[in-house]
Amino acid sequence: MSRPTLIFAAGAWYPHTIFDPIIKELADYNCHSVIFPSIQEASSVVDLQPDIEAVRSITQQEADAGHDIVIIAHSWAGLPVSSALYGLSRSERKSAGRNGGVVKLIFIAAFLPSIGEGLIGAFGGMPPPWYVRDEENGTVTASDALVLFLHDVADGAEWVKLFKPHSWATQNAPATGAAYMNIPSAYLLTEEDRATPLPVQQVLVERARRRGAQIETEKIKTGHTPWLAMPDQVVSYIKKHAME
Repeated sequence: MSRPTLIFAAGAWYPHTIFDPIIKELADYNCHSVIFPSIQEASSVVDLQPDIEAVRSITQQEADAGHDIVIIAHSWAGLPVSSALYGLSRSERKSAGRNGGVVKLIFIAAFLPSIGEGLIGAFGGMPPPWYVRDEENGTVTASDALVLFLHDVADGAEWVKLFKPHSWATQNAPATGAAYMNIPSAYLLTEEDRATPLPVQQVLVERARRRGAQIETEKIKTGHTPWLAMPDQVVSYIKKHAME
C-alpha cells in the first residue's frame, strides 16, 4: 500500500514551518505545508479566497498526480481547508473517473465551520479578549502567543518570534464548504489548550456529528501546539490515520 501525501495547514499567526520538526520524522511521506496569504500578506488580504486557493492548489496538484492525500488542519486552518476541497475527495474523483484525492482530514484543535459561518461569528460575533486588533493595517495578533499557544513547548520562546499578524478579514470571512461532512475525519482534542479550550473543541465536534459528519476523536494532554509538545505521540497519531 502506497503512502498518502500529507498536507499540513497551520493556524492563524503560525509560520508555515511550524510542522517542520515532525515532517522530519515523517520522511517516508511526501509532505507539503500550506503557505497562507492571510499570514504572509496579512494587510492586503480582504477575504478568505486567497487562503482557499492556497489549500486547493497544492491539493489539486497532488490529486492530479494520482496521489491519495491526508490533510492535517490546525486551529483556524479548519476554515480554509473545509472550504477548499469541493470535488477533491477521492470518492468524488473516482466517480469522475480520476485517481487520487483526499482520503482523510485530521483536525488538531481546529475550527469546524458550517457553510456561511466565520470563526468569530460562530462564537457570537465577539472575538476572544486576547485578540489585539490593528484596524489601520487590517490585522490581528494574539496578546501573548507564548502563553496561549506554546506554554508547554520547550523552545516555544524561539518559535513565537516567527509568528506574524493575521488578516482580520479572514477571521470573519464565511466558510464556503464543510469538507468534513463527506470526507472521513479525525480530531485530536488538546486537553490543556489555553486558546481553544477543550469544551469548545468538543462542542464543535458534536455539532458536526449531529449534522452527520463521521469524526473520530482522541485526546492528548497538551496545549494548542501538541506536535511540538509531544511530537512522538502526534507522529504516531498521524501515521495511524494516514495508513488506514
